[in-house]
Amino acid sequence: MNSARRAPTANCVNKLRDAQTTKKKLVHAALLAFSTRGYDAASTRSIETAAGVKRGLINHHYGSKQALWQAAADHMMSITEQDLGGALENIKQIDDHLKLRFFVHAYVTFCAKHPELNRLMIQEGMDNNWRLQWLLERSVRPWYRQVCCVFNRAKDLGAAPKMDAHHFYYILTGAATLVFSNASEAEALSGQNPLDPQRIEAHADAVANLFTPSEKPL
Repeated sequence: MNSARRAPTANCVNKLRDAQTTKKKLVHAALLAFSTRGYDAASTRSIETAAGVKRGLINHHYGSKQALWQAAADHMMSITEQDLGGALENIKQIDDHLKLRFFVHAYVTFCAKHPELNRLMIQEGMDNNWRLQWLLERSVRPWYRQVCCVFNRAKDLGAAPKMDAHHFYYILTGAATLVFSNASEAEALSGQNPLDPQRIEAHADAVANLFTPSEKPL
């Protein structure tokens, strides 16, 4: 009798685990599709095929393509907040004159690890639609304010170039992301894989050198 009661519980746990695995596969496949092909060109059928799941499971688990996009974008933004939020927390322990340099280095390293973030923003930043507004409200506006704050503090100390924080935000984004978003092009031109750990470190140092001194001024 006890065994009979335990069997359904175990079955439910297995079903829940399978559902979570399927949803994870769909989110990863969707993020890749939406960030490389764009929302309109990425069909639910192609996403399900790429995820290796049965047809119709997007509607079953998410209800719509729009809800799947939100789940994929939210997944990406959660990773960004966790990793870069940690970097912002860590700079509190660093000398004020070197905070910006540490931040830039950490940001470039993150962009190398997650080129899909910039690809998604490129796709969605071209049209002021519901997806861009969702991204802005979910994470981009708070992140923009944090980056501008870090830059302005460094600028006040004379540890940053003389430019507006808004310009810094976009110059940094371009310098930090393009080589990783276009990794195939960069490797074809240079003969070096930009995603090699040594090349990532070199690029992070190069970008940091554009904006900050390598050490605290005397």
